[in-house]
Parts: sequence; structure tokens; C-alpha cells
Amino acid sequence: MATNNRRLLVTLPEAESQRLDQLADQLRLSRSELLRRLLMNSKLPDQRTFEASQAILDLLRVNADQARLGNLFKLALDEPLSADLLAKFDQLIIDITATQNALKSLVREIDRSLHRKAS
Repeated sequence: MATNNRRLLVTLPEAESQRLDQLADQLRLSRSELLRRLLMNSKLPDQRTFEASQAILDLLRVNADQARLGNLFKLALDEPLSADLLAKFDQLIIDITATQNALKSLVREIDRSLHRKAS
């Protein structure tokens, strides 16, 4: 397939090449995409976006943990009650509480990340 894209060869000193690689890694862009965005004066992603994205992924993990805990709790309810089962219920309640606290912490982290003043 024919393309209208042109490949350019750019020669940079070692320090500038390292700076380009560092900036591309920090912004999670390829070197080409970073240079393209700078050339076109396009918006570059900021660190807050990455922090918020990571926090959202963490929330999805917490959600999956909550679902697993709920399923375990459901299975436990089908079992006959015994001292061992009651201890498992207590541990499950502790686990659920810990997960809820982790969820609240992540929500606060996202809130702080999104409302932090740009420096």
C-alpha cells in the first residue's frame, strides 16, 4: 500500500537523544509521536492523566476483588454453620472492610490527582 508519510533521519548529540528518550518514556509516547506532537504544537499528555488512569485501573482491580469476596460469601452461606465457618465469615467481613477502605483511599487519590494545581 502506498503511503504519504515520509521518513526523516535526525542526528542528535547523545545528551539530546537521551533527553528525547526520557521525555518519550515519561509521556508514554513513541519518539516519533512525541516529535510529531511537538512539531504540530499538539497537546502533550500530563502526569495527572497517567496518575488518574493508574488509579482507575486500581479501582477495577478492587472491583474484581469485591466480586470474588461476594462469591465466596455466597458459597459460604450455602455451607452448614460451624465454628470454623463462623471464623471464615469473620475473616470475610474483615477482608471486605479492608477492600472498602482501599477503595475509599483510591477514590481520594484520584480526586487529589485531578484537582491538584499544575506546577
